[in-house]
Amino acid sequence: MSAELGRRRRRVPGAGGARAGRLSRLPYLLVLCGVAGGLVLCSMAYFRKGSMLIAAALLFGALARALLPESQLGLLAVRSRSLDCWTLVVLGELTAFAALSIPPMNKAGLAVAAAFGVLVGLAGLLRVLRYVFFERRGAHRRRTGDAEGVPVHPL
Repeated sequence: MSAELGRRRRRVPGAGGARAGRLSRLPYLLVLCGVAGGLVLCSMAYFRKGSMLIAAALLFGALARALLPESQLGLLAVRSRSLDCWTLVVLGELTAFAALSIPPMNKAGLAVAAAFGVLVGLAGLLRVLRYVFFERRGAHRRRTGDAEGVPVHPL
């Protein structure tokens, strides 16, 4: 009986040991580091260089997805091979197009963009604080009863 079970067992794809597991994450890690590096460059006011690095990382991901087997791709293999490749190629090309087509800003334009970014960040912070201090507390009151201690019955 045990010999019969041994023959029926199948190997898990990509189970080549710890070394194969680490190497299977390498293409995904390279794409992720490229995108993170591009975002850092963009945040340091090097928009073109950062966007081109992001585009290059996405195109590298498309090339890796097209050429490597699924056991070596890690998280780059999400959907079918053609859909993954086309998605990465289109996003990479659109990012490169945006990097090359947007004209450079002067110092006044950078100051306005920075002020707008600060305003958007403050608005997001206010929304989070409002949720944490008011809406969340109100939801707790609705579950346990109103402020006078009278329980609230659902309709």
